[in-house]
Amino acid sequence: MKTGKKRLVPYNMIQPGFEAIYTGERVLQPIERPSGPSPCMSYADESGNVILKWSTWTWVFTNRWPEEGKEWEDEEIRYINNMQAKLGHLSDGIRKIRAHIGSLVPCDNGFPVTVDELLYAIGQEQLEDPSFHNGCWMGTVWWDSKSTQPGENHQIVYEVLTGYLAGKPKEEMTGRFPHAKGFITRTYEWLGPFEKLTKLQKLMMERMLLPFEYFTGNLDYEAVNRNCFEEGGRGPEIDAEISALAGLPRIRMRHLAEYRENLNSIPEPDKRELYKVCCYIASGVHGLSDCHHNTFRYIEHWVHGIGKGELDIPGSKKGAERERLGRLLFGYLLGLDKWLLGVPMYLLLFDLEYVDLGFDPRNEILRVYAYLEGEKGRNPTKEWLTACLWYNLFHNEHGGIARHVDVLDRAKGVGLSVREWLDSNLNKVHE
Repeated sequence: MKTGKKRLVPYNMIQPGFEAIYTGERVLQPIERPSGPSPCMSYADESGNVILKWSTWTWVFTNRWPEEGKEWEDEEIRYINNMQAKLGHLSDGIRKIRAHIGSLVPCDNGFPVTVDELLYAIGQEQLEDPSFHNGCWMGTVWWDSKSTQPGENHQIVYEVLTGYLAGKPKEEMTGRFPHAKGFITRTYEWLGPFEKLTKLQKLMMERMLLPFEYFTGNLDYEAVNRNCFEEGGRGPEIDAEISALAGLPRIRMRHLAEYRENLNSIPEPDKRELYKVCCYIASGVHGLSDCHHNTFRYIEHWVHGIGKGELDIPGSKKGAERERLGRLLFGYLLGLDKWLLGVPMYLLLFDLEYVDLGFDPRNEILRVYAYLEGEKGRNPTKEWLTACLWYNLFHNEHGGIARHVDVLDRAKGVGLSVREWLDSNLNKVHE
């Protein structure tokens, strides 16, 4: 098998809602297509050129994919796909923007920088290369990416924690890493003197540090993932040791039903909280997703849980990240919806002066209108791309506005909707 340059397949070879590239690999015999739909699929044409195909509808999983030649079940997707079909042939640059919209995930640590990049790209009808990593769904498949977190390094966090375990005093660690003084102070305060750590706490620390092999530079994801989370790896071994030592049920967070059943079976409040801490540590940051916006909050809660026996940190505002994301999503979606409707921005802002959402979406609305207008104004291609972005931000299974029911209910109570454009068009289809 030889590897060459990745390139898009001809546009007439894909259907709306999908994208595909030649991987640059060749095989001696054709690879057959999988018999059913899957999140992404590889196969080879008659000349042995390997093709990778995936859905540009983010985290729409296997049982919701249409079979070849069949319609999507979701009528919103069908409507927006039909917008694409009416555009005719799409340039490679527009296909690139659409693919990047598909890889956007709101729980990524670059949100909302990643949204602004897409808005600008839609307005200019051109996406820069490299573009920001913006999520965990088929990102930058045939072009280069860059990070929204310049200089971010988990190494300092790792060295602080391992320095503590090596018995190094707080002053020494603060001297080495003066900018991490706050984290170092909290870590040493919560964990207490190293020599007083119990065997259980030392096991919990070892378990917590396992994902750092990947976070600090070992890019063999599969190997680290197996060691952390799969049977036979050190992670499950430590979990079993902790369970036996502390008299806890089996530590498993990925199976929520079993976790909840086990948690509810523990009568002692302190033990129940300890079980919760151990299960959260054993789940990692959604596995090894250090790109998650809550990565460092997770780490601090683990440290606090090991030292104090409970996840919640006094003085840390609970739900702050969720609130931030919910408000950002609403502001962007309100702007996208009203731009698609053709509502002038200043009239939208006039009306918002007379409603109390509990927050101000003005900044996001300004960005939407400024970026989308660009130099070329409105056109059907921009409207389709904007609709695709709207759908992702509304429905994304990893943080879309549909999961922020409190924000949507508050908006509904003051007469605001972020669905007017799509609902009005779907109503016309049903007439």
